[in-house]
Amino acid sequence: MEMISSARSIARAHQGKRLDWQCLVVGASTDELEPIPMGNGINILPSHNLNTVKTSLTEPTTIFIPPIWGNPEVVIRKNKPLIDWLIVQNKMGHQIVATGTGVCLLAHAGLLDNKVATTHWYYFDEFEKRYPKVNLQRQHFITQDELITCTGSINALVDLTLYYIENVFNKEVSQIIEQHYGHEINRTYDKPWFAKGASRHPDEGIIEVQQWMQTHYFQNFDLNALSDLANMSTRNFSRRFKSAVGKSVLNYGIDLKILAAHELLKDTNLSHQDIADRLGYKDNAYFSRQFKQRTKQTPKSYREMVRGKLFNLS
Repeated sequence: MEMISSARSIARAHQGKRLDWQCLVVGASTDELEPIPMGNGINILPSHNLNTVKTSLTEPTTIFIPPIWGNPEVVIRKNKPLIDWLIVQNKMGHQIVATGTGVCLLAHAGLLDNKVATTHWYYFDEFEKRYPKVNLQRQHFITQDELITCTGSINALVDLTLYYIENVFNKEVSQIIEQHYGHEINRTYDKPWFAKGASRHPDEGIIEVQQWMQTHYFQNFDLNALSDLANMSTRNFSRRFKSAVGKSVLNYGIDLKILAAHELLKDTNLSHQDIADRLGYKDNAYFSRQFKQRTKQTPKSYREMVRGKLFNLS
């Protein structure tokens, strides 16, 4: 909610845009509103319960289910009204996002039967025993199948929220939010989740080239060579790539390099020239221009900021 609120403020301040992305805290009961005690001792006061929120969900809605502290089965037994409510919301076409063991509420409701899902790694084995009809994806932090998205951790939820912010506002707003909230997140793909069918678009020929580029980001991408790899003419390949991915193949290649640069700046002490060399840039000045153009920061300022956040213990 804090990330979304910040995105609204940034869009308003930088672009004069007012988008009504409203966030509501809903209590998991049909009774009077009471503070909800969190595991860390903080109390949250909901603005609605399951009955009063009905009139607020008249437009497309995303319902976020938080992780469950402790044994999820205890929470499941106490929250039949919530589970019934989630079933109704799913039938109404609302998107649902569950994090960690909060995914168990959806599994118990049968909403994940024959669907891909993930949960917190600590609960993998127990989850498979209890919900054998669910296609558990242990190797993925985020899964998406139809209207249901599962995230295995809070960090994965942050990554997903950044993706939502970019789509609702734009990339500039999401980059500013990421600088403040998401330095430890490794955003490897345009969409951060594993979707059923294992692709983010249906063009398998383009997916194969994307996968090759993701593992060869250190090379200088050549349009003719990539077209040959796809066994297509340059013109047809360029058209299909942009149609499937939403950007040109060369811009996609630059984005892969910048993502790798984020990790090298954060996790290594390599000089900027060494990083440029590893990414296939022989000119450090050109690398710096590309980095600033896409992140609104120089490599030096990004490294100072992220190192300050990760290692400053004061």
